[in-house]
Amino acid sequence: MSMARRAHGGVLFTLLDTALGRAVISTLSEHEGCATVECKINFFRPVTEGRLVAVGRLVTRTRRTAYAEGSITNDEGKLVARATGTFFITETRIQAERERV
Repeated sequence: MSMARRAHGGVLFTLLDTALGRAVISTLSEHEGCATVECKINFFRPVTEGRLVAVGRLVTRTRRTAYAEGSITNDEGKLVARATGTFFITETRIQAERERV
């Protein structure tokens, strides 16, 4: 019995978490950082070969949180997965001070 090799869902999750995070990072000042607080993903079709495109977009941002959504499509333009995520906005100066303690 032959089974097609499929990309593990964790790989797709990582791609989407990165795409959403990059969308949030694009809005940050040089003294801010962000961390994923929550991320939800839905898988729609398996990936066995070909090129994938992950796209993230910022939906809304406040002073301390951001919400983003994104998707992965295959080389046929078909939806593979979608995700939404909430991110915590930090001041990197505060993090650097904590590391010295």
